[in-house]
Amino acid sequence: MAERTDRHHWAPPLHADPDHRKQSHPARHNAARRFPGTRPRLFWFGCGLLAFAGVMALFGPWLAPYDPTLPVGPPLQPPGAGHPLGTNDIGQDVLSQLIAGARTSLVVALAVATISAALSWLVGLAAGLSRRLEAPLIGLADLLLALPSIPLYLLIVTLVGPSQTNLILTLGLLSWPAFARVVRSVVIRIRAEPYVEAARGLGGSSVHVARRHLLPATLDILPTKVILTVRFAIFAEATLAFLGLAQSGTVSWGSMLSWAFSDPLLFARPVWPWLVLPPAVAIATVILATTWVTTGLQHAPATHASGTPAETAGRHLARAAPLPAEGPQRGEPLAGRFS
Repeated sequence: MAERTDRHHWAPPLHADPDHRKQSHPARHNAARRFPGTRPRLFWFGCGLLAFAGVMALFGPWLAPYDPTLPVGPPLQPPGAGHPLGTNDIGQDVLSQLIAGARTSLVVALAVATISAALSWLVGLAAGLSRRLEAPLIGLADLLLALPSIPLYLLIVTLVGPSQTNLILTLGLLSWPAFARVVRSVVIRIRAEPYVEAARGLGGSSVHVARRHLLPATLDILPTKVILTVRFAIFAEATLAFLGLAQSGTVSWGSMLSWAFSDPLLFARPVWPWLVLPPAVAIATVILATTWVTTGLQHAPATHASGTPAETAGRHLARAAPLPAEGPQRGEPLAGRFS
């Protein structure tokens, strides 16, 4: 029975179900209306595109109709029955090169994402938990963020030599600072939550607090970091390969573009559509797919959050924390495209 507060206003009883007030919150209605029990369609479409690219990379040697490194037809043959995407100026099949380039680009992207995600997570945790390590680690991150990225990548790859391993290590070891700062901010915010203070007051050790509350919240945002780094690495590998800093003899989408643009008469003849468009469309499609997947991960439905308080807080932080775009953000023409 409702309790009367004054002559005209009636309040619900104190023992009323608290979930009623939560369900009537306007923000929850908005979230449910935008994402009615599922993620956006573009999220699943992006996942499908990435899965298709993964199948191309995984089963490339069996899917490619020809050896991508050997001349198999007349030079500059237009798309037809024998060569669906035509041939380049030395007779190599463009479709076979496109499939082989998917393996090279995705292997580099996944390796860079693994190194960068692990490094940024460890550095962010250390900076958020230790006051002694916070200043040097965040100072190093700020220094790397302040350096011009494209010239730095070019300098390092030129000094150590153009190879796939050096490219992976260079991109992986230099793309962690922005997300390490995000992980540090999440750790600091979770440490100030009331339930974490209560756990400490009840005798919980630092190891228990970190394992029970901090680790789930930080691990919850790692998938977004991985997808962002894959997007960054795809474009960075294509850029460096286009500039001639890829391993010699390796077929990638960037090297296909570099080979096509090395012809001074490329646009003077009607051959550029099957030499330029396939690798360019492949790069743009994968980058667009990762953007859709990242948007879906950041806008997960709040009405379906479940789990421990730390996991729920981690989901909210994953949606609320400003996830920085990977790579350079310092006003360079090429660098601005990484985000």
